[in-house]
Amino acid sequence: MPVQLSVILLLRDREPAVAAMVRQAAALGRSSVAEGARFEVLALDEHSGDNTLSLLSVLHGRLPELRTIQEVREGTAVAQAARTARGEKWLFIDREVEPELLRWGVRQLAGGQRAALVPGEILAVEARLGAHVLADLYGGLVSAQQAVARELTARGSRPATRPAPDRGLTERALLFLRGRLGMVGLGQLDRPRGT
Repeated sequence: MPVQLSVILLLRDREPAVAAMVRQAAALGRSSVAEGARFEVLALDEHSGDNTLSLLSVLHGRLPELRTIQEVREGTAVAQAARTARGEKWLFIDREVEPELLRWGVRQLAGGQRAALVPGEILAVEARLGAHVLADLYGGLVSAQQAVARELTARGSRPATRPAPDRGLTERALLFLRGRLGMVGLGQLDRPRGT
Protein backbone atom coordinates (compact mmCIF):
# COMPACT_ATOMS: atom_id res chain seq x y z
CA MET A 1 0.00 0.00 0.00
CA PRO A 2 1.47 3.41 -0.93
CA VAL A 3 2.49 5.92 1.70
CA GLN A 4 0.19 8.95 1.55
CA LEU A 5 2.18 11.38 3.70
CA SER A 6 5.80 11.83 4.70
CA VAL A 7 6.35 14.18 7.62
CA ILE A 8 10.01 15.13 7.29
CA LEU A 9 11.97 16.37 10.29
CA LEU A 10 15.20 18.24 9.54
CA LEU A 11 17.26 17.86 12.71
CA ARG A 12 20.55 19.04 14.13
CA ASP A 13 21.06 19.39 17.87
CA ARG A 14 17.32 19.31 18.59
CA GLU A 15 17.50 17.19 21.77
CA PRO A 16 15.07 19.34 23.80
CA ALA A 17 12.44 19.26 21.03
CA VAL A 18 12.90 15.99 19.13
CA ALA A 19 10.48 13.82 21.14
CA ALA A 20 7.72 16.43 20.88
CA MET A 21 8.41 16.89 17.16
CA VAL A 22 8.16 13.15 16.49
CA ARG A 23 4.97 12.80 18.54
CA GLN A 24 3.44 15.80 16.76
CA ALA A 25 4.40 14.39 13.35
CA ALA A 26 2.91 10.99 14.19
CA ALA A 27 -0.33 12.53 15.44
CA LEU A 28 -0.59 14.59 12.25
CA GLY A 29 0.03 11.49 10.12
CA ARG A 30 -2.64 9.47 11.92
CA SER A 31 -5.22 12.23 11.57
CA SER A 32 -4.37 13.19 7.97
CA VAL A 33 -4.27 9.96 6.01
CA ALA A 34 -7.30 8.04 4.79
CA GLU A 35 -8.60 5.02 6.71
CA GLY A 36 -6.16 2.15 6.26
CA ALA A 37 -3.58 4.35 4.47
CA ARG A 38 0.01 4.71 5.59
CA PHE A 39 2.23 7.61 6.63
CA GLU A 40 5.87 7.91 7.64
CA VAL A 41 7.88 10.18 9.89
CA LEU A 42 11.29 10.64 8.26
CA ALA A 43 13.90 12.13 10.61
CA LEU A 44 17.15 13.33 9.04
CA ASP A 45 19.96 14.13 11.44
CA GLU A 46 22.81 16.40 10.34
CA HIS A 47 25.56 15.22 12.73
CA SER A 48 23.93 16.28 15.99
CA GLY A 49 26.38 16.82 18.80
CA ASP A 50 23.76 16.27 21.47
CA ASN A 51 21.48 13.30 22.26
CA THR A 52 19.09 13.77 19.31
CA LEU A 53 20.03 10.40 17.79
CA SER A 54 19.74 8.58 21.11
CA LEU A 55 16.23 9.90 21.57
CA LEU A 56 15.31 8.90 18.02
CA SER A 57 16.57 5.37 18.75
CA VAL A 58 14.27 5.14 21.78
CA LEU A 59 11.34 6.49 19.76
CA HIS A 60 11.87 3.86 17.03
CA GLY A 61 10.67 1.20 19.44
CA ARG A 62 7.45 3.06 20.06
CA LEU A 63 6.65 4.31 16.57
CA PRO A 64 6.97 1.87 13.66
CA GLU A 65 6.34 4.70 11.16
CA LEU A 66 9.58 6.44 12.20
CA ARG A 67 12.58 6.15 9.88
CA THR A 68 15.88 7.84 10.66
CA ILE A 69 18.68 8.79 8.34
CA GLN A 70 21.76 9.75 10.30
CA GLU A 71 25.05 11.44 9.56
CA VAL A 72 23.57 13.54 6.78
CA ARG A 73 26.09 16.07 5.49
CA GLU A 74 25.34 19.61 6.67
CA GLY A 75 23.09 21.50 4.25
CA THR A 76 21.90 18.37 2.41
CA ALA A 77 19.05 17.05 4.58
CA VAL A 78 16.34 18.48 2.30
CA ALA A 79 17.95 16.93 -0.78
CA GLN A 80 18.41 13.59 1.02
CA ALA A 81 14.74 13.64 2.06
CA ALA A 82 13.69 14.37 -1.53
CA ARG A 83 15.55 11.25 -2.63
CA THR A 84 14.27 8.94 0.14
CA ALA A 85 10.77 10.05 1.22
CA ARG A 86 8.11 7.51 0.27
CA GLY A 87 4.97 9.63 0.61
CA GLU A 88 2.83 11.08 -2.14
CA LYS A 89 2.83 14.35 -0.18
CA TRP A 90 5.63 15.78 1.93
CA LEU A 91 5.61 18.11 4.91
CA PHE A 92 8.98 19.57 6.00
CA ILE A 93 9.64 21.08 9.44
CA ASP A 94 12.87 21.92 11.24
CA ARG A 95 11.59 22.84 14.69
CA GLU A 96 8.46 22.65 16.83
CA VAL A 97 5.59 24.25 14.93
CA GLU A 98 2.05 25.14 15.93
CA PRO A 99 -0.14 22.11 15.09
CA GLU A 100 -2.61 24.28 13.17
CA LEU A 101 0.12 25.26 10.70
CA LEU A 102 0.89 21.59 10.04
CA ARG A 103 -2.78 20.78 9.47
CA TRP A 104 -3.16 23.83 7.22
CA GLY A 105 -0.28 22.69 5.00
CA VAL A 106 -1.68 19.18 4.63
CA ARG A 107 -5.17 20.55 3.91
CA GLN A 108 -3.79 22.76 1.15
CA LEU A 109 -2.27 19.74 -0.60
CA ALA A 110 -5.45 17.71 -0.11
CA GLY A 111 -7.38 20.61 -1.68
CA GLY A 112 -5.32 20.53 -4.87
CA GLN A 113 -2.47 22.94 -4.20
CA ARG A 114 0.92 21.72 -5.42
CA ALA A 115 2.72 23.39 -2.50
CA ALA A 116 1.99 25.39 0.63
CA LEU A 117 4.33 27.28 2.90
CA VAL A 118 4.51 29.35 6.03
CA PRO A 119 7.83 31.26 5.88
CA GLY A 120 10.38 29.70 8.20
CA GLU A 121 7.84 27.24 9.61
CA ILE A 122 6.62 24.58 7.14
CA LEU A 123 6.83 23.47 3.53
CA ALA A 124 4.14 21.13 2.22
CA VAL A 125 4.74 19.90 -1.32
CA GLU A 126 3.60 17.17 -3.73
CA ALA A 127 6.22 14.44 -4.00
CA ARG A 128 6.67 14.81 -7.78
CA LEU A 129 7.29 18.54 -7.55
CA GLY A 130 9.48 18.13 -4.48
CA ALA A 131 11.62 15.44 -6.11
CA HIS A 132 12.14 17.63 -9.17
CA VAL A 133 13.01 20.82 -7.28
CA LEU A 134 14.67 19.66 -4.07
CA ALA A 135 16.77 16.59 -4.97
CA ASP A 136 19.91 18.69 -5.52
CA LEU A 137 19.21 21.55 -3.11
CA TYR A 138 21.94 22.76 -0.79
CA GLY A 139 20.32 24.45 2.19
CA GLY A 140 17.59 24.15 4.76
CA LEU A 141 13.87 24.72 5.05
CA VAL A 142 13.81 28.38 3.97
CA SER A 143 15.99 27.61 0.95
CA ALA A 144 13.59 24.79 0.04
CA GLN A 145 10.59 27.12 0.38
CA GLN A 146 12.24 29.62 -1.95
CA ALA A 147 13.18 26.96 -4.52
CA VAL A 148 9.63 25.57 -4.68
CA ALA A 149 8.13 29.07 -4.94
CA ARG A 150 10.53 29.95 -7.80
CA GLU A 151 9.67 26.75 -9.67
CA LEU A 152 5.94 27.29 -9.37
CA THR A 153 6.26 30.93 -10.41
CA ALA A 154 8.22 29.83 -13.49
CA ARG A 155 5.29 27.51 -14.32
CA GLY A 156 2.76 30.33 -13.92
CA SER A 157 1.52 29.21 -10.52
CA ARG A 158 2.12 30.07 -6.87
CA PRO A 159 2.25 28.09 -3.64
CA ALA A 160 -0.45 28.64 -1.06
CA THR A 161 1.04 30.91 1.58
CA ARG A 162 0.13 31.91 5.07
CA PRO A 163 1.97 34.48 7.16
CA ALA A 164 4.26 33.19 9.87
CA PRO A 165 3.13 33.75 13.44
CA ASP A 166 4.49 37.06 14.70
CA ARG A 167 7.30 36.27 17.08
CA GLY A 168 8.67 39.78 17.25
CA LEU A 169 11.33 41.81 15.53
CA THR A 170 14.23 39.48 16.37
CA GLU A 171 12.50 36.44 14.86
CA ARG A 172 11.57 38.40 11.70
CA ALA A 173 15.18 39.55 11.31
CA LEU A 174 16.47 35.99 11.71
CA LEU A 175 13.95 34.72 9.15
CA PHE A 176 15.15 37.42 6.73
CA LEU A 177 18.78 36.35 7.26
CA ARG A 178 17.91 32.66 6.79
CA GLY A 179 16.31 33.56 3.48
CA ARG A 180 19.42 35.38 2.28
CA LEU A 181 21.98 32.75 3.29
CA GLY A 182 21.18 30.46 0.36
CA MET A 183 21.50 33.33 -2.07
CA VAL A 184 25.13 33.88 -1.10
CA GLY A 185 26.15 30.22 -1.05
CA LEU A 186 25.68 29.63 2.67
CA GLY A 187 22.50 27.54 2.53
CA GLN A 188 23.93 25.02 5.01
CA LEU A 189 23.55 27.72 7.68
CA ASP A 190 19.80 28.02 7.05
CA ARG A 191 18.75 27.08 10.59
CA PRO A 192 16.16 28.26 13.06
CA ARG A 193 17.43 30.27 15.99
CA GLY A 194 18.97 28.24 18.79
CA THR A 195 20.71 25.65 16.62
